[in-house]
Amino acid sequence: MPRKRCKSNIGFLPHITYFKPSGIRMTEIGEVILHHDELEAIRLKDLLGIPQEEAAKQMNVSQPTFHRLLLSAHEKLAHAIINGKALKIEGGNVNIDEAYIPPCGWRQICRHGWSKKSDATKKNKTSKEEVKAMKIAITSAEGTIEGAVDERFGRSRKLIIYDIDTKTHEVIDNNKNMSSPQGAGIQSAQNVVNAGAGAVISGHLGPNAFRVLQAAGVDVYTASNMTVNQAIQAYEQGKLTKMNGPDVSGHW
Repeated sequence: MPRKRCKSNIGFLPHITYFKPSGIRMTEIGEVILHHDELEAIRLKDLLGIPQEEAAKQMNVSQPTFHRLLLSAHEKLAHAIINGKALKIEGGNVNIDEAYIPPCGWRQICRHGWSKKSDATKKNKTSKEEVKAMKIAITSAEGTIEGAVDERFGRSRKLIIYDIDTKTHEVIDNNKNMSSPQGAGIQSAQNVVNAGAGAVISGHLGPNAFRVLQAAGVDVYTASNMTVNQAIQAYEQGKLTKMNGPDVSGHW
């Protein structure tokens, strides 16, 4: 399967998105949300038995990120089973290539067979997105264009505010949020809004930060194992995956 630069290049999409104890209505129990990238981590490691290093490569993520996804998925499954919660599968940092999804959704055990969709359909799915933001904020580990994108948003060391029009940038010191016991994501999100950025590029975002950015109309994109400069170029070329929701819990 062709690999894209995204958090997960999943080759299947589950049909069933809810699992609940029989005889109980959904309104009577709580739910646990399992993200698609967490589900993919379980499929690769626990179901197919693929070594962690190779599984991380297939998902195009670092090994620490893959390990975190696997642990999070195990905790959610245990919580749902032991406490009798409904399990809902949605969201996460995923980029599902529909050209490789069989009719029933399952790639390896589908009895109906599957085939690659037309090149025209695939082209439409991967065409360049319109770049709307004049300024973008990128979490930075070093505060330089050549340095790596910081995987953590709220507790990132620096925020680089890049002006797409003038090709200039400024650096915001975010160190005080690194040791903050709570509210780091909210404060970092507010720093982005105050800087006038219309989009954010980071590794992962928690629910509080995502809500603040969403309320301000700031788009959020994910980038992993990239330098800041590479992330900017990927954004301008429409190659980054847009996040539809938080992909980590609070205080991560």
